[in-house]
Amino acid sequence: MGHGGTLDPLATGILIVGIGRGTKHLSDFLACKKTYETVVLFGKNTDTYDVMGKVVAEAPTENITEGLVEEQMEKFRGRHKQIPPIYSAIKIDGMKLYDYARSGKALPRQLESRDVEISDCSLLEYFEPGQHDFRWPAEQASDEEKAVARKLMDGAEATKKSIVAHSGQATSDKDAKIPVSNAAINSIPRKDKAALHTHHLPTQESSPANAPAASIRLTVSSGFYVRSFCYDLGVACGSYGTMAALVRSQQADFTITDPAPDDMATAVTYEDLEAGEEVWGQKISSVLERWMEKHPAASTQDQIDNRDRRDTRWNHSKRGGGGMKRSWDDRGGHGDRNSGARQRRNSSSPEI
Repeated sequence: MGHGGTLDPLATGILIVGIGRGTKHLSDFLACKKTYETVVLFGKNTDTYDVMGKVVAEAPTENITEGLVEEQMEKFRGRHKQIPPIYSAIKIDGMKLYDYARSGKALPRQLESRDVEISDCSLLEYFEPGQHDFRWPAEQASDEEKAVARKLMDGAEATKKSIVAHSGQATSDKDAKIPVSNAAINSIPRKDKAALHTHHLPTQESSPANAPAASIRLTVSSGFYVRSFCYDLGVACGSYGTMAALVRSQQADFTITDPAPDDMATAVTYEDLEAGEEVWGQKISSVLERWMEKHPAASTQDQIDNRDRRDTRWNHSKRGGGGMKRSWDDRGGHGDRNSGARQRRNSSSPEI
């Protein structure tokens, strides 16, 4: 089993899961276009670029208007360079960026920008202060955390201004690098590394933010970070921007729209799962049947994988039965007892 691309902790929407021979095709979903609906909250920046983080900087928002937001959004359409957020699953030397950030370790080399493309960038709704319920994080970053974030932001802002100045044209790699320490990362003890993945849940302020916000739909290429876009748009508007909401509404031919267009499939929801197998079973069956028609089995082993798992004769009489040993086959997976050589680890975290 594997997945076709992670979601941010704040996000909801499409998450593609592959089973059996379908895991071999998951890379296709990593490389495909995706559509998101996000909300940008203007006026503050956090260490994670979303409202799940700690506030590290503030800026005035009096100059921000609906017209200004639309004007600056236009400059992001097309191809350009984007710097990923430091809190991301991108790997450097086998370690994810968010592990570097949580441990306080310096990156072993410069974090460079990446080529991305926005094919659709539409303003769905603009909110004046007092017209929405989006809230800032309650926690402020420490002075040390703010200093680290400031260092990253200073290096990134030159790239954002260059992107805006060139109206979406690609910037040079030289301009797009964030200056960080070149010192090699020290080894982190296992106990300390485990602690990186055990952190408190963020809290939000008790009242809505007194700041403008914008709901935006984006259709983007692979490798695109919506959190970085929110930050970039805030800088382009002369302030800061933080992601306050995110929904992945479409990925490849999967959508949250119900009913789906003829050439697409509606994703199974948590509500479907809670409703019982009579609801989600039918949906999953139709999705799998459609996928198998598009990707017919090409080998004997794949044909075995396609057999009806409900046929107990295949699971017992054809495999020797006995009931003393429980094979992977008995749990509904591959029948090849040497499948260990074929197992793969799916990861949507690119190594850079």
